[in-house]
Amino acid sequence: MMTSLLVAALLTQTPDTATEKSAAERAAVAAEKAAEAAAKAADAAQRIADRVAPAAPAPAAADAPSASSWAGTAGLGLSLLGGNTQTITFTGSVALDKKWELWTLGIRATGAYGLTNPDTSEGSTSVAQTVARRASATVRGDRSFGGFVAAFALAGAEFDHVKNIESRAYGEAGASFTVFNEKEGDLEKTFLRLDLALRGGRETRFTYFPTPAPVNPYEIWILAPRVAATFRWALNKNFRISEEFEALPFMLPPTTGRFIINSNTKLNARITESVSLTLGFLLNVDTQPPKATLRPYDYALTAGAEAQF
Repeated sequence: MMTSLLVAALLTQTPDTATEKSAAERAAVAAEKAAEAAAKAADAAQRIADRVAPAAPAPAAADAPSASSWAGTAGLGLSLLGGNTQTITFTGSVALDKKWELWTLGIRATGAYGLTNPDTSEGSTSVAQTVARRASATVRGDRSFGGFVAAFALAGAEFDHVKNIESRAYGEAGASFTVFNEKEGDLEKTFLRLDLALRGGRETRFTYFPTPAPVNPYEIWILAPRVAATFRWALNKNFRISEEFEALPFMLPPTTGRFIINSNTKLNARITESVSLTLGFLLNVDTQPPKATLRPYDYALTAGAEAQF
């Protein structure tokens, strides 16, 4: 009797259990299919987004230089005096710079030419005299180390026939120190750089005016430490003051103890986006000029215009 009751109970429960297992299996299969469909939808959406969005730029190489274009200025000055004395003087200058991530190349050139006729009265036999005939050019390369310190090499050549300098060619190497370089956006507010270098070169002398003649000694060799400073200050984007100063004590005979000091002060007042009016004061000191009859200093006050490019 008991056996019959147990068999009957088991037979009664079997369909319900089978039904529950079948429902659970169907739910699991449905969930798995839903997950596969969601994954396929996400993959399709990503492929569409990749086609529509622009490709990201390739990262720049770590050692690739960030080269910039050349930047520079060109200036021209003219002074003209008339009346009992007629004088005309031209001055010109060009500055070019190119910067990379760690390197800087700078080219500078200046020149001046002037004539004067001291007596223009009727019947005068005086002739025009040359009061300025000089030019100079330098090429300088800097390699920065951390922004504050840089090593540089420079080569230059110049002449000043009124001061009896037939030619002066030189080279130098040294270090520069950027004391401060304050900027507001693209505007350079203040800049100060100090140079410490050693210069070597050769100078030849000749008298051009009033009568051509050689100077004794004709040739000297140059060995001199050089101390220099470059300073710029901008009141605003339309007004700037700059100063370039250098001093060189000569160490080799026959000019041991000779000092050359150069100072160039300039005021720039911008009148357009790329053109400015300039007012400059140039001072050159040579404590041992090629001839004892020459004064140890020259100075010039110039006005002109300067264009940026």
